[in-house]
Amino acid sequence: MFNKIDILELLPQRPPFVMVDHLTDYNETQSSCSLAIRPDNVFLENGELAAAGLIENIAQTCAARLGYYNKYILKVGVRLGFIGEVKDLDIVRLPREGETIETTIVVMQEIFDVTLVNAEVRVGSEAIATTRLKIAQGEQSEG
Repeated sequence: MFNKIDILELLPQRPPFVMVDHLTDYNETQSSCSLAIRPDNVFLENGELAAAGLIENIAQTCAARLGYYNKYILKVGVRLGFIGEVKDLDIVRLPREGETIETTIVVMQEIFDVTLVNAEVRVGSEAIATTRLKIAQGEQSEG
């Protein structure tokens, strides 16, 4: 079901800064997205996705969750989101060109327009990164 959704309908970001390919799972408290690490990725450094790209992927997984909720449940437009805090970032290794990562976020708390999530990034069965993110929602995007 989710792979039929154009990810650009859920995100305010546009290429080349889109860091998720597909929303692969959604419910009220947990969502997942996948990303194939391609040679043209703007965050690729020496054959690996840079830490900044990994954080952006996690943030865009949050954005895809909120975009799905806003578009398909609330029936309103996609809203801009902003990273408020990155906490307890643990990167075991960076994903390599040619690999596909699966990022899962679990909502720990939502207060007004601020969401606190725990995130895990995997390559297959290998957990390669974890963190906590605080995301603040802003205004509706123009696109």
